[in-house]
Amino acid sequence: MRRWRTALLIGLAFVLAVAGTFTFAYRAGRRAHMLRFENQPIRPWMSVPFIAHTHHVPPSELFAAIGVQPREPHDRRSVRRLAHDLRRPVPELMGELQHALDAEVHKPGGAGK
Repeated sequence: MRRWRTALLIGLAFVLAVAGTFTFAYRAGRRAHMLRFENQPIRPWMSVPFIAHTHHVPPSELFAAIGVQPREPHDRRSVRRLAHDLRRPVPELMGELQHALDAEVHKPGGAGK
């Protein structure tokens, strides 16, 4: 009877240790992923929703900043494609998006707070 209890306690301790290891490894992996994409400079291949997500800004504000009505339901066009559709230079569009992000961060209660 005593061996059975000891084996059960060792088994439960092992399962708890494995669960704790996986939990903390998952959290560390998510944090590393967030650090990798956080405040990444705007690139032509990025979509406006992606930029908004990584900078914690509503996509509607970025679309409004560049003067684009998003396509329904989700507009996933890249900055390069948007610039082509609007017949504007890509660096100009990227600059407007960056300016909108900077304005949002410095707004009271904005993304950087």
